[in-house]
Amino acid sequence: MKGAFDKLAEIRPMLAKEPEAARHEDEFLKEADLVSVRRQVAESRLKMVLTEMAEIIRERQWQQALDLFYPVREKLPELADMEMDTPVREKLGFALGQLGRFDDAVEELRVCVEREPENFYPHSALAYTAYNSLFAAGNREIFLSGKVRQDRIALAHRHFKEAQRLRPDGVTNFYRQAMLLYKIENKPQKALPVFSRAVANWEALSESEKNDRHQERKNYVKALYRKAGILLAQGDCRGADQTLKRCLMEDEKSDYLSRLHKYFALGKVEYHANRLREARNALLFAEKCRGREPIDFVFELLARVYLGLNSPEKALSAIEQVPEEQRRPFFRWTEADVLCAMGRHDNARSALEACIKRDRRSRHKGLIRLCRIEYLSGDYRGVMVHAREADRFFREQWTNPCADALFWLAVGALRTGELEQARSAAHELRDFQPGYPKLDRLLKRLDEKRSGP
Repeated sequence: MKGAFDKLAEIRPMLAKEPEAARHEDEFLKEADLVSVRRQVAESRLKMVLTEMAEIIRERQWQQALDLFYPVREKLPELADMEMDTPVREKLGFALGQLGRFDDAVEELRVCVEREPENFYPHSALAYTAYNSLFAAGNREIFLSGKVRQDRIALAHRHFKEAQRLRPDGVTNFYRQAMLLYKIENKPQKALPVFSRAVANWEALSESEKNDRHQERKNYVKALYRKAGILLAQGDCRGADQTLKRCLMEDEKSDYLSRLHKYFALGKVEYHANRLREARNALLFAEKCRGREPIDFVFELLARVYLGLNSPEKALSAIEQVPEEQRRPFFRWTEADVLCAMGRHDNARSALEACIKRDRRSRHKGLIRLCRIEYLSGDYRGVMVHAREADRFFREQWTNPCADALFWLAVGALRTGELEQARSAAHELRDFQPGYPKLDRLLKRLDEKRSGP
């Protein structure tokens, strides 16, 4: 009886109203019930879709995910109508990115971050998609340039920062943003503190937290490796040494980074620290770790190490490990240095001339080495010819004068007695780069010539 009275209590307000009003309220209740039912159906459908998508993604069947669920408005209208499709869009964004459809992926993920601005995952996914598209463009898999490229860089930074705000103790988003600065924007100075933050965040975690977030450890190791490289380039040999050795220790069992590249990096650090025997040992070990990829960079540095150890014959043997037709410009420069150390100036000159013909980006470096060879041979006019060409090429490429070329032009002109030209080049070098090595001695010599008999 109680149930009947309760039901009567529910409908009594309706019975007391005019018939027309009661009919409208009844329709409203039916519509509300319909919405509730639709929501329940959509929730059930969402669970089924996400379960199916998880399996598809686990199997890396990206196209199948799109065939079944993309675009959401067409394939899942019951979810789209109620804006319950956000998690589906997020997963579709990932699948689109894996297929290189970055613009479509970005559009899906933009919807997600607009709807859920305080959700870490869509911010992280959008940042990663933008970042990935820039690396794909760098590898010439897609085309991005000009304003479109700059907008994509800005998009990646914006959402990396949002993801970092939401999870300030993360590793991966700091590592990726640092790589964006380092590799895409060529800003190692700005990348260094971001790599450092990725490292510090991992090292601040407890052991249980590290176990829970083990998937981020790989990016911690890679951040150490990149940080060491930047420190070395900045001249902080001690900091690079400590950081790289930490990287080697952390990666000893996991091998997230190839042993070839890790031990080449160690050889480079030891070389710059003037620990030449240790550098040689690291490079020889790196050579043993080679796969099928070219390792000319290992033999080039090994040749420089042997030069430092006063073993030019062994240096030449390292050079000869790479076929002549495969020798890139940086390799040719060291080859010329080795040949000069052996007194084979003609061979060194031939190696550099062959390099200069093919080198469209760093031709000035080969020309500067030719200046040194001509100077040692006593051909001071030849020094001036190569110095002028190096300076011309450099100004065309980067608009600034070439400091090395100005120095050698002044030296050559001094030796040939063309003192006004020597002073002009030396003074331009002083104005452009006043701390250039040996410039003070050159200027002093020119002053002596002015005041001499």
